[in-house]
Amino acid sequence: MTYFDLLAWDIENKSRLEGCRIDNIYTTKESDNTFLFHLHCKDGDKDLIIQPGKRIHFTKFTVDRETNGQVSFLRTLLREAFIKSTKLLGHERIYLIETSNGKQVIVELLPRGVLVVTDENNKIIFSTEVKQFKDRKIKQGEIYSPPPQFVPKKQSLPSALGVPSEIIEALGVTDIEEGKKAVEQLEDNIKKGHIYPCVKEDTVIPIKVEDCAQADSFNDALDTYFTKIEKEEVVSKSTQKLNEEKGRLISTLNEINEKINEYNKQAEKLRETGRKILENYVKIEDIINNNKEKNSVVTNIDGIEITLNPRLNPNKNASIYFDKAKEFEAKAKKAEEITVELKERLNNLEASIKQKEESSKIKIREKEWYEKYRWTITRNGFLVIAGRDVDQNESLVKKMLEDNDIFLHADVHGAPATIIKSNGAEVSEDDIYDASIISACYSKAWKEGLGSIDVFWVKGEQVSKSPPVGEYLPKGSFMIYGKKNFIKNVKLELWLGLEEKSTNEMRLLVGSDKAVKARSKFVVKIVPGEDDQEKASSKIIKILTKEGITGSGGLKNEIIKILPGKSKIIRENA
Repeated sequence: MTYFDLLAWDIENKSRLEGCRIDNIYTTKESDNTFLFHLHCKDGDKDLIIQPGKRIHFTKFTVDRETNGQVSFLRTLLREAFIKSTKLLGHERIYLIETSNGKQVIVELLPRGVLVVTDENNKIIFSTEVKQFKDRKIKQGEIYSPPPQFVPKKQSLPSALGVPSEIIEALGVTDIEEGKKAVEQLEDNIKKGHIYPCVKEDTVIPIKVEDCAQADSFNDALDTYFTKIEKEEVVSKSTQKLNEEKGRLISTLNEINEKINEYNKQAEKLRETGRKILENYVKIEDIINNNKEKNSVVTNIDGIEITLNPRLNPNKNASIYFDKAKEFEAKAKKAEEITVELKERLNNLEASIKQKEESSKIKIREKEWYEKYRWTITRNGFLVIAGRDVDQNESLVKKMLEDNDIFLHADVHGAPATIIKSNGAEVSEDDIYDASIISACYSKAWKEGLGSIDVFWVKGEQVSKSPPVGEYLPKGSFMIYGKKNFIKNVKLELWLGLEEKSTNEMRLLVGSDKAVKARSKFVVKIVPGEDDQEKASSKIIKILTKEGITGSGGLKNEIIKILPGKSKIIRENA
């Protein structure tokens, strides 16, 4: 990101970032030195990607998250703190986030950039790397100072103006004075919120130029651009060792094929020599008879040099050549057998590389806002969302439930608050049944190994967080007023399929038989059983792989999160 990218992103997203609480911090599994801040904000939860030296933006894409020592330390410093303010430091690509607990998070997007946390006295208490420069130190205990202004010796137009060439090209300036005015005007326009999220094939800039596609927001433009790069890097990294092995195999195969050609040429040459001896039997016999006292004699027939043993007749001399030809043919055959084995290894290796590539691509995909909840899409296209825990149950009823929505709950303590978002349309009994599967399967009934359970539903207007006078409602509890409608004996059968969103982008879908089959080609049925989530997910991946879904291994973590508990996997035809 350039200074103008960072400025545009801050202007566009400052109000979205300030006031958010830092709920958790992770690093991304597939990319080095990339941090993901999970934020709880007024307008919903957000994921902020911070990659020192490269980028900072919100992301809608799913990535594998993990923790390490650095992440654990960052959590002790920043978790539960609110973001008070944000700003750029001067005209540099340095972003400062001030938190409610007196800390400052400083993100340097400069080359060899770092992420630093300082205390209220600007003393460094955390840094992703220890760095020693001529003018400053990035080290725990040191006072943080930004890098000094760099003045290049060669004054090219981009260097003289301190802006990248892509901005110079976009502004269309050709001299320094004209450029200064244009750059100042651009900065002023961005600060006023005049931002055009321009996406080109090889870059993203905040101003409109020719051959430019407009994104919905500058953040979306950055997110799509950097995620595409990340996918390519992840694929390259995941297959690097396999591709190196593939290169070695191909090199070995080429060498062996050269040897096979050489062996075959030698064999043919020896056979031709043997044939010439027999075809010229009388002549060869005369040569032998005239050279009996010698150990060997060399002659030339039709341009072929022939070495003869005068102590042997022509037939035996020819046999020597035929026997040597057989030896070379045997070597060629053995080498060919080796190439068959190597080709098989190469085919398996290429399949593994493809599997790894697809697996890596599948891992990173754009996610919808509702995917933080349990969710499904009914057979008629209604969105169903359910809470993963008490906090989400509470939040769903308070913020998402509208009067015309349908609220469902399994008739057992320890079930998710489940909502069908009607958007004012009529919800059919089939759709209510589809939603009841989610309510039933993610209830306590699954862990207890039950086969079925009753689920009730009511209109959203019948649900309230307000208890009767003098009573108290525990967190995650609700008051239901009026008649409950019951769906009896909802089977604990959860169907799982793979929905193709776009090329190389698939997502898992769970729900009822009809709902999942309406949107997915391959499905499995999941019922309460004895396999833990790890084992059950491995069985599902095996089924998907057998059905030709390359890269399905990249879905393992998602499958584990989807499974309600110990399960049994049953293969069904879609």
